[in-house]
Amino acid sequence: ENFSMWRLGVVNLLDLLKIKDTVISQKSKLSNSEELILRTVLAAKLDATIHSNVINHNNKEDGMEIWKTINEYFASNQSSNRARVWNNFSLLNYDDNDVNGFITQVRAAIEKMYEVGINIDIDVVGYEIIKKFPKTPELNSIASAITHSGQAMTPDLVLDHLRLHANKQSISGGNSVTSSQQVSLFTDYKSTKCKPNAHNTQAPHPQNRCWMLHPHLQPSNNQYSSEKGDRSEHNKKE
Repeated sequence: ENFSMWRLGVVNLLDLLKIKDTVISQKSKLSNSEELILRTVLAAKLDATIHSNVINHNNKEDGMEIWKTINEYFASNQSSNRARVWNNFSLLNYDDNDVNGFITQVRAAIEKMYEVGINIDIDVVGYEIIKKFPKTPELNSIASAITHSGQAMTPDLVLDHLRLHANKQSISGGNSVTSSQQVSLFTDYKSTKCKPNAHNTQAPHPQNRCWMLHPHLQPSNNQYSSEKGDRSEHNKKE
């Protein structure tokens, strides 16, 4: 699924080496030195698990043929491969907890469809993306805003609205955290009470005698009542 990125990186390198146009067009031959450069680049960039699928005894000395085989292996326009690529797009699930991840998956799937020759009107692809939205009030509103925007339906239009939605989520989440922190500050300010597993530095006892940290130091009810009674009796005598 990372063939697009791999191919782009190799094409850029071939462009730097001044052999891109010849390799891509396949209309002319490379010189012996250029052939060696091409084979070296492809061998260096291919994963070991792919190597045996695209390089064999018939093409190992022909860089142009290796390049052709690689493209056929990953971007074959055979109906079975196109069906697999289309299914990958159609089965993508929208996750409102990871909107940016969904956007990335959709863009990658669309690029893959282009590579294998799936030609579908862009407005249809846009509507297919909208169909993936869960039926919630917020996403229904986004879908309505897209379809009534007056703009031509495209995947980019849909994904741009989703990106705005993701940005609003991020801002809303940040405000929620800030608000909870402020409430916590006001609630705990000047409090001397300790909390479970946490000693309050404002408490009238040292940390090593904190019952919340050392439960075994807490006296039993009978012992506490006895100590309280002794203190009361002592006060009366005074």
